[in-house]
Amino acid sequence: LCPFGVAAHHLPYHPARIRTGLVKEAVAAIARRAVRDRVAVLDLRPGRTASWTYRRAMAALPSGLYLAPRQPEFAVNLANARTVVSLGVPLLDGWGTPAKVCAARRNFHLIQIESQESRTAALADEWLTARPADLRSLVKGAEAAVVLDPEWSPEAMEMNRELGALGTIVMGRAEAPVPAAWTEAAPVRDVEEVADGSIGVLLIDESAPGEYIPWSAIQPKLAREAVVAVFAWSPMGYARHTNFVLPTAVFAEVLDDIPPAIDSPAVFRLSVPLMAPPAGVVNPAEFVAKLAGMEVGDPLRERAAAIQKGDELWKALNAGETWEGEWGQRAAPASRAAGADRRIACPTILAEPFGSAMLMSPLMTKLYQESNLRLAPNRAAVSPESARALGLKNGARASLETRRGRCAVQIAIDPALPPGAVAVAARPAVLDICAPGERAEVVRS
Repeated sequence: LCPFGVAAHHLPYHPARIRTGLVKEAVAAIARRAVRDRVAVLDLRPGRTASWTYRRAMAALPSGLYLAPRQPEFAVNLANARTVVSLGVPLLDGWGTPAKVCAARRNFHLIQIESQESRTAALADEWLTARPADLRSLVKGAEAAVVLDPEWSPEAMEMNRELGALGTIVMGRAEAPVPAAWTEAAPVRDVEEVADGSIGVLLIDESAPGEYIPWSAIQPKLAREAVVAVFAWSPMGYARHTNFVLPTAVFAEVLDDIPPAIDSPAVFRLSVPLMAPPAGVVNPAEFVAKLAGMEVGDPLRERAAAIQKGDELWKALNAGETWEGEWGQRAAPASRAAGADRRIACPTILAEPFGSAMLMSPLMTKLYQESNLRLAPNRAAVSPESARALGLKNGARASLETRRGRCAVQIAIDPALPPGAVAVAARPAVLDICAPGERAEVVRS
């Protein structure tokens, strides 16, 4: 069950939605710093046509940077799999395209290795709470087997090479064609690659649900008194840290393309608007293009024309059709890395796959505060054994602490959790201090 998919059409009416911002003041402040300082765009949902606009705009600036979370170099064709070993991948809980996953699920045996009884673990053919000493024993003699690891670790890729999954199930990533003129674009850089204190202007696109990079990883990259603006419709994410919050349209108000899922070949599809956005919202791509002095035109239609000349494809896309290309080139065999046989551990911090900076419809509170079907943003779940050791009761107030900070939580006791683990919703306050797998402590308030 994906809360965003169920409740996204409620977002235009959300009482906490950001509707106004200091747009003129942001333009002036950015213009002053952009003259002499490095300008960077952080795109949390790369792969869209808007992403190409950002890259082209940053290439047009003398010291522009395009930043995005690291994206997998591979795609997974589950239709060719007969045995799937998942190392905590939320395969049946929003990992890929639901229709594709459901269609392929009938044909493969799923072994889920995960310490928490997630939806995927509950629906797997086999659920193991810990990785066996010899992972290869699970797939010995299996036909068309693949190992899925959320981090695409060298260990997992080496096993896929041995299993013959590279080029048959694990494929190279492919992207829909773009106009030839767009190739003059800034390269994709990771936040970690940027020198500390080097960014004078940072523009963060949080207008579409995407990955959340902890603020503790971003802040050191900023110069003193840097101007930071976020394109957002939710106050829960980077709006807590930035100088300017520029309101954007939400799902059902804006025409946008949808990046391909990890289980898809190259695709091009549109999310069409069902209503007009409120007055005063900012189009992030147009804002960035104007900053770089670039005419943005109609990039979505230009990209459709690069795939197929004429208007037929454009009309079909607006009617709900999807263009689907070929799978990427055969995945390169993984070389045996040092430590390839070392243990791939299950995480200590178990983050819910949904949440991040997204707002949920007030009508969906039965999933959280009322039913506890999913963890509420302010809750942390521990096992009964851990709760007894800490002297905590269900509903008690506590703090979640890591080496990077702490945040307040309310305790929920979950018998499905193993002792020593803590499950938290993936909200920004938690992601700012810890990542899945990082050690953390629960401290009584």
